[in-house]
Amino acid sequence: MKYHAQYLIYVWIFLSFQGIQASIHLWASEVTKFSTQYNTGTYSAKQILGRPNVYPRYGDIGGTWTQAASERDRVHFIEVKFPKKIFITKVNIYETFHAGAVVKISAKDGQNQWVDIFNATHAQVIRESRKFSPQIKRIMFPVDELRIDVDCSASKHYVEIDAIEIVGDMCPSPFFQYGNSCYLIKKDTVSGDEVFAKCLRIGGYLANIETLEEAMLIKYKLTKMKTGISFFVGGRNINRRKPGGDWRWIKHGSMTKIKYFAFGKCEPDGKEQSPQDCMLFHAGDGYTFHDSECG
Repeated sequence: MKYHAQYLIYVWIFLSFQGIQASIHLWASEVTKFSTQYNTGTYSAKQILGRPNVYPRYGDIGGTWTQAASERDRVHFIEVKFPKKIFITKVNIYETFHAGAVVKISAKDGQNQWVDIFNATHAQVIRESRKFSPQIKRIMFPVDELRIDVDCSASKHYVEIDAIEIVGDMCPSPFFQYGNSCYLIKKDTVSGDEVFAKCLRIGGYLANIETLEEAMLIKYKLTKMKTGISFFVGGRNINRRKPGGDWRWIKHGSMTKIKYFAFGKCEPDGKEQSPQDCMLFHAGDGYTFHDSECG
């Protein structure tokens, strides 16, 4: 069969997921890069890790990330990682000396690119400690790495940060959770090739239906929606010459042979001369798998 305009289901997997939480708080657990540090001890970059140990005190107090003495007239950065990926709704930065210097916050996306989620027009000089929780840009990809840029030139003095915290969810609305996964059933009219690329751009991938339970859950949700439309999933045929094809689930650049093989009657029916290498839940056949054109 040929399908010229279909829909999609895509999914994010979090292997460290430990049940549903309405709001998750995580502290920076690793420093991956920084532009400067005062020393390798009490004022080093690693002092930014974990919960605050100086805040709410204010002053030049050991236990914070602090810039080198000769570099207090420029913009500096620190990049940190968190224990797992979440969809962030808030960033809290605990400033304990010359607050107001944070001018940019960036989050790393699924393609390892930095995306700005906060920008300030200029630095301030606030002579008290504060928990800085700026309004951040809404992003639809999970995050476990942040970059914080601080402008020391306003104070021309040390800028000291005690801790960085992110707050968010494993499966924000309109996603739903099953096992270790977050799913979104989305009614975008797209080709199979287009939706593969679209999912990658936002840090996810088309759903891999690897168990009977997973298939039944999604089929139940699709049936309940009563749309009468078909949805792409993440199966691909990698060998047109083999009778019936060689179908694999595609996820994060790897291929897994399909074990839950639930094609409808007379499916798949693509041929080398008439390729149908993509897979979908076909509405007209009780949401069984059908092969489909990708282009």
